[in-house]
Amino acid sequence: MVQFIKMTEAVYAAYLPEAIQEYAEDKIKAGTWAEVEAVDLSAAEYGQLLPDGVHTKQHYLFSILNDPEQTPIGMIWFQLSESTHGRTAFIFDFNIEEGHQGKGYGRQAMEMLEQVARRMNIKKIKLHVFAHNTRAIHLYETTGFLTTDLHMTKTID
Repeated sequence: MVQFIKMTEAVYAAYLPEAIQEYAEDKIKAGTWAEVEAVDLSAAEYGQLLPDGVHTKQHYLFSILNDPEQTPIGMIWFQLSESTHGRTAFIFDFNIEEGHQGKGYGRQAMEMLEQVARRMNIKKIKLHVFAHNTRAIHLYETTGFLTTDLHMTKTID
């Protein structure tokens, strides 16, 4: 079973540039941002969401380790919020490193997240997934996530 450990400053420093680039690429692929502006917009969004990095209040960034080897295999980041519906976690980023994909670690990480959520009295877990990320969609659907909104786009030439 995988385990979560609080992301260190060093891991965060390595994670951030890659995350900014990957998010920019996803936004370009989704047709949301133009290539010329994507990295700047992505960096600005990360700056707004995580002004204090791993110490940003209500944001939880974890490294995912393969237990028992303690090998880093990915990461997960969620924000905790309170509403009249109870506590909610919104997953901003979740990644299993390429060499570790297809081995069940993503499913184990979702199970671990549910355990963490129960301990934190979280009643609902939400996320956004890009439509082109079919592997992630499959994981989320098979671990009990339901589609609640669907945005569609048609490009006119």
